[in-house]
Order: sequence, then structure tokens, then C-alpha cells
Amino acid sequence: MTDYKTDNEQTMTDWWQSPLGQHVLMQEQSLLQLLSPHFHGYFQLQTGLKQSLLPQLSKPSIQKVMAPSADLHGDSSALPFKCHSIDTLLLPHVLEFSSDPHQVLREAERVLVSDGILVLCCFNPWSLWGLRRLFSWQDGPPWQGVFFSQTRIKDWLALLNFEVVTAKKYLFQPPLSSPKWLNKLSLMERWGQRLWPAFAGATILIATKRTIPLTPSPQRWRAQPLFPSGRLIGKPATREQINK
Repeated sequence: MTDYKTDNEQTMTDWWQSPLGQHVLMQEQSLLQLLSPHFHGYFQLQTGLKQSLLPQLSKPSIQKVMAPSADLHGDSSALPFKCHSIDTLLLPHVLEFSSDPHQVLREAERVLVSDGILVLCCFNPWSLWGLRRLFSWQDGPPWQGVFFSQTRIKDWLALLNFEVVTAKKYLFQPPLSSPKWLNKLSLMERWGQRLWPAFAGATILIATKRTIPLTPSPQRWRAQPLFPSGRLIGKPATREQINK
């Protein structure tokens, strides 16, 4: 099992170095830099990819990458961190190639602080990239992964009390390996944002971990009268009334 996982990680590492893989990473790096205002807190972590996509920030922070031959080594489904210890967590295409994506999200919820930020980069099955995967043998990167719809990912996040605050779509060009054709079709990126955003090849989702308060809010109690009001009880009888 370990050998298979290691081979899969190495295969994906090689693909990220290909022209198409570098094209994806360049777009994601640029978009994440534009989305840098959402990256807050002191400790920020990226997992699953050796090349750092964490944006440059003006505020002081510690940014680490957890991947083979990176700053840290570990498993995204069993993060080696304490509960509520990470402010921002970036998962670039981790769900697609995980054997248990639900566990990955559960671990993200565990280690993030209250109101912590979770950033997901995910391929879209309803796109040219999803079509390419459908008609491939699905035995090579990145087509051997499972592409989840944005609706399903949002449902998973909602179950863990995450609220999606923004989404950025990209990769409207077809997944071609030739840098020459990628440059020729670069206009599709601009037109796709305007004309067919639902068919983007990938999406960046930014979600905030919402903490539900467990302490019930105090209720204002009003003292109730011990006896009925005057409308429900008669006036006391006098001696004169009794003698009559």
C-alpha cells in the first residue's frame, strides 16, 4: 500500500513538472496571490504539493509546505498537528487523489482554528478537463484522480460547518500538452470567465470554519404574579354585606 502511494505521488510530481502541469500551477499561483487577503493568521500550511503556491503577504506569518522532500512530511488524512493549531490551510488538488477525501476534510476541520480558512483547488468534472478524463484510460496523471463537482464539495464542507465565502474559476483552455497551442488559445481564458464560467476546468474554493457556540444564550425571565389579577377575583366582602 505504501509503495503504491509513493509511486502515485512520484507520478503526480513528474506531471506537475510537465508543460501542462506548470501551466496549471502558474495560473493557480497568480490567482492565489490575488486572493491573498483571505489568507490570514500566523501559521499557514500547504499540503500535497511540493511547489509552494502560498501567496506573499505583507503581514508576518509562518508558511510551510507538507509534501515529500518539502518542509514537512506527513499524510493529509492524518495531519501531524494539534487541534486548532493552523490558521490557513491550502489543499491544491488533494481531494482528487486521496483515497478518503472525507477524512481529509475532517482533518482540515480538526486542525484549523475557529474562523480558520480552508483553500481548495479542485478540477471540475463538467469541463473540457472532465471530458478529457472521461475519454482517457484514467491510468495516468492527472486523469486517474476523481473529479468532484463543486456542489458535492460544498455539501461536504457544509456538514463540517464550513461556509464558502468565495470561488474563483479558471482553466478554460483545453488540456493540451503543447505550450504553443496553450499560448494560441490563451484568449479562451478571458472569454470563458464571461461566457461559460460553469465549464471552467478548475475552481478555487475558499471556506471559513464556523464554530457553533455550545453555551446556550441566557433568557430573560420575568417574575410571574403569585395570585390572579384583580379581574379574576372579587372584592373582599364587608361586614355590612354579610349582615344583609
